[in-house]
Amino acid sequence: MSNNLGNLRAERDIEHYPVRNNATYAGLWKQIALGIVAGYTALSVLGFIAAMLWLKLATSGLQLQIPS
Repeated sequence: MSNNLGNLRAERDIEHYPVRNNATYAGLWKQIALGIVAGYTALSVLGFIAAMLWLKLATSGLQLQIPS
């Protein structure tokens, strides 16, 4: 009895999924960085305006008199 084990293969029954293209999120880091910069700029401008309004309201009640 001769054994022909040279052509014996063990193949698994697995499904082969196609490779997906990961370019969907390729520019996501740019959008996140732009959102951070734009948000920081907008909050800085709003904070500056709020500080100027508060300063104007705080100093509107003061009366400065220059001694003569």
